[in-house]
Amino acid sequence: MRRARIRAIGLGIGVLAALLSTPLTARMQDPTEAELRRLAESYAQAWAKGDARALAALYSSDAIRVGPEGGIATGRAKIEQALGLILNGPYRASKINITYGVTTRAAQDAYVSEGTFTIAGGMPPAGVPTHGRFLQTLVRVSGRWMIAGDGAISAPRPAPAK
Repeated sequence: MRRARIRAIGLGIGVLAALLSTPLTARMQDPTEAELRRLAESYAQAWAKGDARALAALYSSDAIRVGPEGGIATGRAKIEQALGLILNGPYRASKINITYGVTTRAAQDAYVSEGTFTIAGGMPPAGVPTHGRFLQTLVRVSGRWMIAGDGAISAPRPAPAK
């Protein structure tokens, strides 16, 4: 009984030492692949529903968004308004697929992530971007990863036929 208790204490100390040897910020702050996937899925689901309010809720209150069409929106309310315009306009009834690529730490509780997006469906007129790359700044707010900066870069348009 005493030997089992000593082993349990020794194991507990070993686990504690291992936890303490990993920097606290690495254990508690890094967005995991699962968190990035959840963020992308939440974005895609809200987009498919045409729900600009749910999309804007994924952004921090003072976020900045530059859309693939070049429009700039600052703050959650303006982002919701901009997304509402495109979701009720050229991207009505469309779906978006987001794939995160490289994510790197910029500061404590702040990461920069890049990836690709593809928009399918809807009735986008010629020249309206349907795929490209994005660069996001992600911040942890009250334990949740949110988009603080979002810049979309549409794919180059093909050269006109000669």
